[in-house]
Amino acid sequence: MYNVGMKSFFSFHLVVFSVCILLYTATGISQIRSDLYISVTYSDSVDAVCYYPRTSPPAKGYPAIIDVHGFGLSKETEIPFCTTYAAKGYITLAYSVRGHGSSSGLSQIMSNVERNDLACVLSFVKTLPNIDTNSIGIIGSSQGGLHGLWAAADQLPVKAIVCDAIIPSWASDMFSNGCIRRTFLNLLKTADVRWDPIRDTLWEFVRRDMYDSLLELFPRGRDFEIGENQTSSIPLMMFLKWQDHYFSPADGIKSFLNFPEPKKLYVGTQGHWSDLSVSDWLFQSDQLSRWFQEFLKGSHSGILEEPQFAYSCSSLPMDSNGYFKWTGYSSPTWPLAGIELFRYYLHSDSLISISSPSGSVDSFYLENKYLNPSYTFDTAFVEGFKGPRFDVLLPKSTRTFLSPVLAEDIMWIGQPKMRLFVHSDYKVFPLHVQIYEIDSAANKYFINRINYTERHWIPGSSAWIEVEGIPHAHIFSKGSRIGIEFTNIDKNNRKLLGNFPFVLPIFENCGVTVFYGPGYPSYIELPLIGNPVFVESDEKGEKGKSFLLSNYPNPFNPKTIITLDIPVKSMITLKVYNILGEELITLVEGFEDAGIRRWEWDASRYSSGVYFVKVGIQPLQGSSSYYGLRKILLLK
Repeated sequence: MYNVGMKSFFSFHLVVFSVCILLYTATGISQIRSDLYISVTYSDSVDAVCYYPRTSPPAKGYPAIIDVHGFGLSKETEIPFCTTYAAKGYITLAYSVRGHGSSSGLSQIMSNVERNDLACVLSFVKTLPNIDTNSIGIIGSSQGGLHGLWAAADQLPVKAIVCDAIIPSWASDMFSNGCIRRTFLNLLKTADVRWDPIRDTLWEFVRRDMYDSLLELFPRGRDFEIGENQTSSIPLMMFLKWQDHYFSPADGIKSFLNFPEPKKLYVGTQGHWSDLSVSDWLFQSDQLSRWFQEFLKGSHSGILEEPQFAYSCSSLPMDSNGYFKWTGYSSPTWPLAGIELFRYYLHSDSLISISSPSGSVDSFYLENKYLNPSYTFDTAFVEGFKGPRFDVLLPKSTRTFLSPVLAEDIMWIGQPKMRLFVHSDYKVFPLHVQIYEIDSAANKYFINRINYTERHWIPGSSAWIEVEGIPHAHIFSKGSRIGIEFTNIDKNNRKLLGNFPFVLPIFENCGVTVFYGPGYPSYIELPLIGNPVFVESDEKGEKGKSFLLSNYPNPFNPKTIITLDIPVKSMITLKVYNILGEELITLVEGFEDAGIRRWEWDASRYSSGVYFVKVGIQPLQGSSSYYGLRKILLLK
């Protein structure tokens, strides 16, 4: 575990920028600044700023870092970083990407044109006096981070790369699962950017909801080709963010696993509107500083002896700004050891459980109302897709399912998935899932999501849909519940941007029916570490009663003793299920007096794997029913 958290780049958070301003103020007299223009084509040049240390150059020359800004910004936003690292003995250069700042040319929105410009800038940097041409690094966030990935894919002659808040398939990721991410509009309407005409075409596609045209046009020349980054030997450090409103970390994690060594990955917070965490910022600052020290200065920093993967987990309590508590961990492998996939089946009592559903088939209808056709996309855009008119004319429809109360902390880490059996009479319909933690006081805290918009449904048909969502790392606290909320409009109660829809709404009257129960085992799947043990009463609940379910040994081979502590005489049902939710055996079904009761399960005839013990409890006195679920592990 690490004790201090991570660094975010200066483009995205005022707190980060402010800290660097303090460093800049304290060290500004230690560098020499030069402003210049660098030719990138016969007609275009980029506006740059270069800082030199005032110290005498090393025998081989100074190491150098090229710092590239985020979209919609300029070289000026990178000055705090440049001055700080010039004071550490690096030549630093930041430039305004074409169409930004005082650079000429037009932005094609992070395309191959900007990719070619980077090679020209690098060639220029190698001509600077007193520079070690074999020790040049690249750093950037978002658009700037993409430049680092380009450098790796093109095998440019650089010695180290640090990329923040970017993924190789960033362009198509903004249209995942049939949705258009709302932040895509920022790329088309950001102030202070001079656009190539491609922007106008893309905007028309968005406002007319021409999803297929967007998906075909925009990723071309922007996403990386398969395998592009798998041959580079340039040391690469990547920072990804669980709550990133632009780019899901899923593609970044998968791609990183295929990158050659040396490499290092951090996934956590601090960037693209994720939670602020000073400790996490400090951790990332330390990581990138030692990365450049190791590879650009050739000075041993110890970073390669540390685990390759670092990550941060959110958890309660939440502070007054709406930010979770973040705790950092590290691991030599990814995925983490101990992760298991748990399917939370929808049940007719609005509960989710890892036991397969019983009883009768049930369903709910999720309606997407569009009450006034004169309220167009253009009007909603001007209003920010929020406010009283938006909420009335495009109302949010929801259906919520809750888990039983958790008997211990469990960690969700990885990508959620939904598999639902649905019916719709419409060609297009939205179906989003929001995942919450519900504390013991019934306060709900949004964590992350699964987004899905169907674009080509056959009206009147029924089928299974299976969709992966945005990965996250979160520790659900003992005594809380897991909340699953289905909705047509993905707005939530998060203080930071929760009142904006994460993906664009559908301006049509439509809807979808979700079926669940026997024969239609619809579920939400979460990758978890820990034992999702539930011991809980029904909604009327009776305070003061506790039914403790345990087993020993665990893991076991082939026998284990299952123990239940019963405070009052009750009707007890105790059954064992396999990982598919199939009932294997009933250990007890009858009345038991108060006290500790034990039953042995002999699993000699079963294969190694995960099993579940489910207990149902009905006290003789009182109307509340109770149930519990425990995971047990058979190892042969």
